[in-house]
Parts: sequence; structure tokens; C-alpha cells
Amino acid sequence: MSQQRWYPSREQLKDPESTERAFRQLLTQHYDLQDQVKGLHEKLSKSDTTAPSKGAPPPGSGPTDTQLLGLRVVPVDTQTLANGATLKFNKANGNFEFS
Repeated sequence: MSQQRWYPSREQLKDPESTERAFRQLLTQHYDLQDQVKGLHEKLSKSDTTAPSKGAPPPGSGPTDTQLLGLRVVPVDTQTLANGATLKFNKANGNFEFS
């Protein structure tokens, strides 16, 4: 989207009537933009109802979203993890698993 910027010329500000027309044009554009922004905020607030609740952890930080360097890893309790466990890829489910 290209930016359109308007600056009044001397001709548009030469007398009170021309100045009024110029500022009416400016304010019309300004209020139209305000209405567009308000509409976008309303759309976002309506679509925000599907967002997780405020008490829920953000996506990607839950036990089912465990990742190492962006790779999905099956969550594991580190207290029960055996010494020397290795991380292996499970082709069937597409996750890495400790074994």
C-alpha cells in the first residue's frame, strides 16, 4: 500500500475559504483513518475470544509443546530420566524421544 501524504499549497491557504476547504479535506482523511483503525481494533477484539485465557501459559511452553532447537520432543520427567539416555527420532509420530 502506497503512502499518500498531503501538504496544503500556498494557493489552498490564500484566503479563509480556501483554508477551510483544505482543512476540511485534511480532517476528513484523518477521521476516515480513525474509523478504519477503530474497525480493525473491533475485529481484533472479536477474534481475540479464541485466544487462550489469561491464566494459561503461552503457546509453545506447555508440556505437549516441548521443543529443543525448534524440534518437537516428547515431554519427559527429568527426575525419572536414566543416566546416559539418548535422544532418538521416532518416524512414526514425527517426534524426538529420550530412550
